Amino acid sequence: MLVLWTLASLMRPGYNQLNQYGSELGTGPNAIIMNANFVVTGLLITAFAVGLFRNIKGGRWPGIGSTLLGTFGVAEATGGFFPCDPSCPIAAQSLSQLAHNVDAVVAFVALAFAPLLVSRGLNHDSYWQGYRPYSLITGVAAIGLFSIFSAASLGYLGFVGLLQRLFLAVPFVWIEVMATKLLRASKYDAPHPRAL
Repeated sequence: MLVLWTLASLMRPGYNQLNQYGSELGTGPNAIIMNANFVVTGLLITAFAVGLFRNIKGGRWPGIGSTLLGTFGVAEATGGFFPCDPSCPIAAQSLSQLAHNVDAVVAFVALAFAPLLVSRGLNHDSYWQGYRPYSLITGVAAIGLFSIFSAASLGYLGFVGLLQRLFLAVPFVWIEVMATKLLRASKYDAPHPRAL
């Protein structure tokens, strides 16, 4: 995601990383780069969420968190088909902008809460229990950063672009860490059947 986001922003004269949403790169010149980025990233995260759901034995909370992560993935992919209007206004000016706004709210709420919910059951699975503190801290940080980013989106704070990137960085690093652990599980162990 980061590579294509950076490429799209470098190809957009005047684009301001600090003050503009990433979604603004999904409309106008070279929009295909960012929209393809949304779709590919969303599909990969959805696949990861399915793997996480199937491999953590920790009761219902990791299952709910994995489902939220899958919801984010689907919403992220959907965002590539509903680009925002120029400047991504909250007051929707087109059907595509309205769909993008709803999609973004669903995606970001799901992403903010997923690590916290996954963390709640990791101590019940010996393979994953060492990742509980990190997942818990990530969840709390993601919710806090999402709240600050939301305030910026509503116009209460500046630097909406910077705050969006800070918010997204925290759970995306967590996804990378957890995906690496999941990949090791798939190479060396049989999948853990999920306990309900």
